[in-house]
Amino acid sequence: MPHLPFSVVGVLHWLLASLWLVSLNAQAAIEVGTLTGELNLGPHVQLLEDAERELDIEQLVGEGGALAWQPSRQETLNFSFSDSAWWLRLRFENNASSPVRRLLELAMPLHDYLDAYVVDEQGDTVDRWQTGDRRRFDSRPVAHRTFVLPIHVPAGASREIFLRLDTHDGLYDATPLSLMSDAGFLAKSQRELMAFSLYFGALLALLIYNLLLYVATRERSLLLYVTYLGSFFVLMFTARGFAFEHWWPALPQFNNQLVPINIGVFAVTLAVFSNSFLNLRRHAPGVTRAIFGVAGLCLLSSLPALLGHYAPVFRLMIPAAIVLSGLLLGVAVWRSWQRDTLARIYLVAWGVLLVGVALYFLRVAGVLPYNLVTEYAVQVGSGIEFLLLSLGLAWKINQFKNEKLAAERATLELQRSLNERLEVVVEQRTRELERANRRLMALARTDPLTGLLNRRQFHELVEEKLQERRRSGQPLLFAVMDIDDFKLFNDTHGHQAGDEVLMQVATLLLDHFRRAGDRLFRLGGEEFGILLEADSLEAGQHALERFRQALEQLRIPHETSRHGVVTGSFGLVCCSDCRQVPSAIALYRQADQAMYEAKERSRNRVVTRSLAGAWE
Repeated sequence: MPHLPFSVVGVLHWLLASLWLVSLNAQAAIEVGTLTGELNLGPHVQLLEDAERELDIEQLVGEGGALAWQPSRQETLNFSFSDSAWWLRLRFENNASSPVRRLLELAMPLHDYLDAYVVDEQGDTVDRWQTGDRRRFDSRPVAHRTFVLPIHVPAGASREIFLRLDTHDGLYDATPLSLMSDAGFLAKSQRELMAFSLYFGALLALLIYNLLLYVATRERSLLLYVTYLGSFFVLMFTARGFAFEHWWPALPQFNNQLVPINIGVFAVTLAVFSNSFLNLRRHAPGVTRAIFGVAGLCLLSSLPALLGHYAPVFRLMIPAAIVLSGLLLGVAVWRSWQRDTLARIYLVAWGVLLVGVALYFLRVAGVLPYNLVTEYAVQVGSGIEFLLLSLGLAWKINQFKNEKLAAERATLELQRSLNERLEVVVEQRTRELERANRRLMALARTDPLTGLLNRRQFHELVEEKLQERRRSGQPLLFAVMDIDDFKLFNDTHGHQAGDEVLMQVATLLLDHFRRAGDRLFRLGGEEFGILLEADSLEAGQHALERFRQALEQLRIPHETSRHGVVTGSFGLVCCSDCRQVPSAIALYRQADQAMYEAKERSRNRVVTRSLAGAWE
């Protein structure tokens, strides 16, 4: 082909540059020099559908305004199911006196392919990137779970940005597109990181807590809950882009396969857990089969993802998930109408989650605005759901225990009734023997004079309480009380009067220490033990002081006492770390020593010890 004269070449070059400038001016420029906050670029984008996937950046720049660019007018870009590639065009202008850098964020972590180009006024490409979640994580210019592109605009200059969006097999996700400064992006990232840290931390804490409960109780419903919560945790961690960023950044294909597969697994775990939680196999076996069938369909529909097919997966999975949600919601409403407490808890929990999902997808569809509520609605809803379900499980386990106890009592009653009909005489003798055994057991556990627990029970109960507090890490408070100068009282007034004083003291103890965890013992003679249900040494000391004053205000005459009335001396110990306490005897000795210190200090007082060091 012959060379064109120099002048003709110059004219053609001038014409192409003029056409390029005309195309640039046709699009309203975005002033970025004074941008401080976050700008939603959705309404400012121009779109071009590339149905044949043939266009490249050179064609777009060379053909200028001849292509059929259309304004988007969408708050959030959404191409849904499409076999085309899509080009996005933006123009940035910097009227400031210094160059600026702005960060363009495509806030959809699961977008397949993103090719980006920055073009200057002469039509030259000054920056380009090829990234996406089907490419390695290190292809991203900014290491972030979403796609962040640094755009440099010199002072008094403009830049045109071209983004090419494409998918593996025609499934697009809704794509929020925004522009911000470095400071704005840092602030937004910190807010998001704080929110997601709290959210995933709360889910992980619930998971570990209920897993430990399962290990301790072997309750099958707890294991199902942990499996359900675990599948949801992995699903959300993957869908939000954190798994690809932190767990497998070099495995984009595996990351893409995991999302639909985990949705199918989540559907199955949801169905299994809901069946157990609501006892559907008993109350609604037909609905149970339908729920398992739809959940199985969700799981089967995810399998083509292993072969690289995703659009058919979601075309089938989305309606199946909607049907599954409707079935679960319907059966929860029905069982709630039947006054099933668990169903009501489930209905509230599931309803909160569905509201969160609805708000999120309405925001994605552009019906609702983009804000903190709509963006994090799924996280808030799911967090509340799992917390409510955990509380419901606790209620359910307690209810099962009560029902088991009731059934055992009913069985025993039936057995007793049958025995009465068959052998009346034998039953009468058996009852007499049982009554005698009960009396013996009561005598073995309690002090016959005061009715308080005896020293043997002191050893057993305090050992149990120590084991419990070693596990929970809560403090343990124990006190020893001794009636002052009681031997002199017996010598003066006689042992019968002394027994009456012991019974009066026991009655007063029972009146003052009535909390569920309080335990009262007669350890021997005029010595009593008090196991207090208190949170601190100060609370225990306050309770003992109230009792000491009440005992003194009984005004039981005691002429040989320096106080003139019956009084008591108290030794109180508080163990902040029960793992350091070797035994109940060691605990008693410490309290007894504190009590004798009260004796030495003129009696009628409370001496306290906070124990955290060496033990005898």
